[in-house]
Amino acid sequence: MDEPHAPAEPPPPPRSTGDVQLAASKVEQIVAAAELAAEELRASAEQRALERIEEADRAAAFRVQAADDEAEQVRAEASQEIEQLRAAAAETAQEARHKAQLAAREIIADARAAAREVLGEGEALSANLHELSDALRVNAERLLRDIRRAHSEFTARLDHAEPEPGPRGGGGRSAASREGLDVPEFIPRS
Repeated sequence: MDEPHAPAEPPPPPRSTGDVQLAASKVEQIVAAAELAAEELRASAEQRALERIEEADRAAAFRVQAADDEAEQVRAEASQEIEQLRAAAAETAQEARHKAQLAAREIIADARAAAREVLGEGEALSANLHELSDALRVNAERLLRDIRRAHSEFTARLDHAEPEPGPRGGGGRSAASREGLDVPEFIPRS
């Protein structure tokens, strides 16, 4: 026979299966929302990167056009200077494009890290809910076992009880059975 021992803390109030399912559903919703948010962040980061690249391209195109216009006016005397301007514009455009690509990669990496963090928290919450479910199941089984043991002891005592003498004697029936006491409905009969 197991000896009861006092737990360090009172056990959490039992939760119904519906509560556990609701919590699991909420976890799934949180994970889905996190994945959606991560996808939106990634799409937004890509859009911003494309906009920055287009802006850099426009800036480079304006500079090249300005260089071409100036070259038309002074082509004869400044052809070497025009080549230097074109090279500078191309280098500036390349640098701007490179910076925009680096910024886009950084934004995407941040979005992925956030998505991983949210997913990890969702998985931890799910694991905690599984542990809670297991603990509730074990406690319910232990409680049912204790109730059955108490019922068996009580019925054994009733079976060994002597009938009460008196006018309502009932000839060998115990006082509990005369009063109509029986095994409660929620306990299976053995």
